[in-house]
Formats: sequence, structure tokens, C-alpha cells
Amino acid sequence: MRVLVTGGTGFIGSHATAAMLAAGHEVRLLARTPAKVEQVLGPRGIEPTEVVTGDMGDAASVRAALDGCDAVFHAAAAVGVASGDLSAVAGNVAGTRNVVGQAVEAGCDPVLYTSSVAVLYPTTATRLTPDSPLAEPISEYGRSKLEAEQYVRGLQADGAPVVSFLIGGVYGPDQPQLDSTMRSIVAATTQAMVVTRGGVGILDVRDLALLAVAALEPGRGPRRFLAGGQFLDWATWTHTLSDVIGRPVRRVRVPAPVMTTLGRTLDLAKRVRSFDYPLTYEAALYMTSGVATDDTETLAALDVAYRPVTDTLADSTRWLIEAGHLRPEHAPALG
Repeated sequence: MRVLVTGGTGFIGSHATAAMLAAGHEVRLLARTPAKVEQVLGPRGIEPTEVVTGDMGDAASVRAALDGCDAVFHAAAAVGVASGDLSAVAGNVAGTRNVVGQAVEAGCDPVLYTSSVAVLYPTTATRLTPDSPLAEPISEYGRSKLEAEQYVRGLQADGAPVVSFLIGGVYGPDQPQLDSTMRSIVAATTQAMVVTRGGVGILDVRDLALLAVAALEPGRGPRRFLAGGQFLDWATWTHTLSDVIGRPVRRVRVPAPVMTTLGRTLDLAKRVRSFDYPLTYEAALYMTSGVATDDTETLAALDVAYRPVTDTLADSTRWLIEAGHLRPEHAPALG
């Protein structure tokens, strides 16, 4: 198949591109800056079939990029929300409409869309399932994610061949720009790890890429897959990372109410002066209320098995050292 990939120079998109090429598909990348494709993918030996210039926010360039494509993988997302840049919020919603909506109109089958388990939070459930209801977000960013999810579900309800993945915390090597998941490894190994209520689903980016490739099957209609990953509470996450790196990670226990209060305080501070810091009230809520997801149906339907969490954390940490984000002495067991 010829697949149009958005976000191909990002973490998820680059790994999906590599997996699709390895599976024999042709990949056309939509890129705002084509030179960045060689900069990011070249050193990893990833050579897309074609690169076209365009932006997910520009409907005309998306429409042109779709010409001749059989399927789509939409992984592009604007960043900057942690610093209070709500233009990123509007960009993500518009991009979803432009890419997913126009792909459906163009007859692409399937149209893969990366969503997030965040649309299911906050929740009172102790375990999330494919049938878990959408939540009522508490922030503009959360509402934007819900808006995009509702738009996609509307297309699915009409029978459009849109395949969505609700994903958890994505870890793994070769991350072009560190996000909160990989930053957490850096912070834990160099400073300390905050241990509070809740936890996180660990999803290896390479496993997610395999799920995407397996879903590139036309004629199956709309499908929705829960891929939250393997859940670890924060204490277990810290203990597992300690075992992987070969030395104890310092723990700082913080009650959930203190975490959320700190998040609220930082939100207020950002209204006075813009600055980039990942902790927000919303992030604190996710961190303290994270629950496991039941990915059984997803793994069975797509015939994929998650690799061990220890392998994911080890490979992630090794890459952080190779990329200069950590020093070898931070992880003596991986030297």
C-alpha cells in the first residue's frame, strides 16, 4: 500500500514509518520542512519512498498529499501546551479534521489515527476497557483532545474506515524531542522520582509501530483499539528502573493532594509569565489517577505481543546515554 504519514519526523511517526517500510509498504511523508526528514531519519537509515511539503493545518496541502495514497497514518501533533500555548490546541483539532476527514473523503482505507487514553480521564474506574466512556476534561487542552476524539468517533459511527488507537505513555529509543515520558527517566536517574498515588501505562514505541502496521488492512471498516501499555504504579516503576540501571533511584513520596496543588500553582504562575515546565494541574491529575488498561482485545486482534517492560526501559535508557541526555555512570548496569 502507499501510505501517507503525518508526523513522520516525530517519535511515533518515525518508528511507524520504519516499520511500514520494513513490511513492504510505500510511505509518503507530509513534512513542513523536508530538510528535517533527512536530519531526523537519515542517521537511522530510514528512507521514505517520497517526501512532500505541507502542513496538517493547511487543507489544500493535505489534499494534494493524499492524491494517489491508499491509506493514512496521522501521527502529527502540535506541541507547546505545557507552556500554555493554546494555539497548539487549535492546531491539533484542525489538523485532525484536515487529515482524517479529507482522507475519508478521498477514499483511503484504512485511516489510522493516534488518540490518547487521556480522553478517558478523569475516571473513577479501577481499570479502563474499550467500552470505557469518554470523560469530562478539566482544561482547554483536555477539551481539545475530546473534540478531536468526538470528531473521529462521528466518522466511525457513519461507517468510515477510521482506525483509532487510544495510547498510553510511549517510551523507547530514538526520540527526536524528549517528552514527559523520557524526561521522567532522565529526572529519576539524575535527581529523584516522585512517588505518588496512581501510575502509568508503558507502551514501547516499537510495539505501537507494529500495531499500526498490523492495522493496515483495508475493508475492515471502523475500528477502535485500546493500547495503554503495561501498567506500573509509581513505586513499581521506580523499583523496576532501579533494577534496570543497576543502582537505586532516589524516591520522594508526595501525597496526591500536594501534587495537584502544585499543579494548580504552576498553572496560575504561567498566566502571569509564560514558561515551559511539564507539570500542570491536568498532568498532576493524570499522574495521581492513572489506572491500568485492558489491551487484551487489541493484542489478540492485531496479533502483537508487548515486549517486557524491562527491555523497554533498558533500551530507552541506553539511547538516552548514546544521545547525550545521560552519562554512563547514571546507569552502570547498561555500560
